[in-house]
Amino acid sequence: MPFDRFFLLSGFTFLSHLLAGQPTRFRYEAPANVTFHYNVNWELTTPEKSAFRREAYFNLQDMVFDGVYRDYTKDNKLIAEGYYAHGAKSGIETEYFEDQSIKSTIEFSADDFVIWQLVNDKKEYLVAKGTGKFSMGYYYFFDYYLKHGTFSGEFQNGKRTGPWVYYDAKNMKTDIEYYDKGKLIRRIYYTKTEADSIALRSKKEIVLSVTAINTETLALDKESFSTVSQYFETQVACPPSFERNVSYPGGIKHLIRLLTQQTEIPIHNLVLVKMKVNEHGQVSKSVIVRSVDPYTDERVLKALEIHLPRFLPAMKNGLAYATTIYLPVSGGDEWEKLLNEMPADWFLDVNNFY
Repeated sequence: MPFDRFFLLSGFTFLSHLLAGQPTRFRYEAPANVTFHYNVNWELTTPEKSAFRREAYFNLQDMVFDGVYRDYTKDNKLIAEGYYAHGAKSGIETEYFEDQSIKSTIEFSADDFVIWQLVNDKKEYLVAKGTGKFSMGYYYFFDYYLKHGTFSGEFQNGKRTGPWVYYDAKNMKTDIEYYDKGKLIRRIYYTKTEADSIALRSKKEIVLSVTAINTETLALDKESFSTVSQYFETQVACPPSFERNVSYPGGIKHLIRLLTQQTEIPIHNLVLVKMKVNEHGQVSKSVIVRSVDPYTDERVLKALEIHLPRFLPAMKNGLAYATTIYLPVSGGDEWEKLLNEMPADWFLDVNNFY
């Protein structure tokens, strides 16, 4: 179905029309048990240069952690273990001190977390059985840049309570959230000073450790590998029957979402990029085959350049092969609805857009 007709449909009619035009999908492959090696910055590296390793179940189609993982030092001491549900931390994550005593126990669910136990370096309990006041570092994204800060908060019986205060790296207050028995009452965001504030309804999005950011995004030791594909090509053995389309860390839909955020294409417009991806995940050519206007097209191609070293090749029978894909980029609520409801392979079917 042509893209121009997407926005004339709604509800079950909308979805049924789209599903009727789906191509044959690649066979689902269960997550593989993979060992990853990291340097001191938790960047993927060679076993010889590694300081840590992760043994984990990993989805090689969407390139996300998907199942149990355990992190070890080079001398085989367990430092963390937890679980991912298709790329998102889920359930209990436990971190350990060098003597194997528990440093923290944090439960992740959807976009929230509960600290059940937190112990400082002096082995003093800050949070015990889901109750206690604490301060700790965190990371957040601002204008697509990773920032570091600190925050303080309190749990009572596993629920957020009272004020949660956030600071940036310069110790300037950026946000205050107020909670009552786990419910967010209000959030104040300071744009420049405490006198210049904005009231928001959503809680601040944060990541508790840079380890999570680097491992989940498949950050690379640039002295060892130039592309994500190069790491997996040389360090990870795929099952002999494995198959997938061209992929990206987090999946093709994750890439499309990133491009949507970075290019801000006008609603009901779409840019379609034709790309040749060789067996090493290298993009040899990118051409706009469906245009909005020269300025928008240029924004899409420039945004795409940032992501090219992170492409992974299509595979069949465990072997990579060269192929051509058509990558769509659009914007607006209807586009977000598509990204939420449609499978990744649907977005790579050129017949839906051109």
